Amino acid sequence: MLVLLFLVPIPHRFDVFARRYDGLAHLLLFLVFSLLYQLDGRPAVGKTLVIAVLLAGGTELTQWALPYRGGQWSDFAMGVAGAGIGVVLSLLAARWPRGTPNALAQTAPTNGKAR
Repeated sequence: MLVLLFLVPIPHRFDVFARRYDGLAHLLLFLVFSLLYQLDGRPAVGKTLVIAVLLAGGTELTQWALPYRGGQWSDFAMGVAGAGIGVVLSLLAARWPRGTPNALAQTAPTNGKAR
């Protein structure tokens, strides 16, 4: 599905919109990819970053080779930045305590009785 999104021609009427938000789209796409990839199986951070960089570079090289698309260094950089942010967020999520009630819930009275 992602391959199709990166390779299909963009209709002229959407060209201005696509160019304006292209970098943001790359950032968010690779942020979500790396975050979910890390949270799914907890692979090494380096492995996630290498896969994300290869995907970001591969999509830009493929677009560069197509006559109706163009690869851009800025899109590649935004993809790499998104992957880095996603990995950092996944590391923060891994440190977040799970299954523990928050402090307010422990001290809040329930039906007039303290816990």
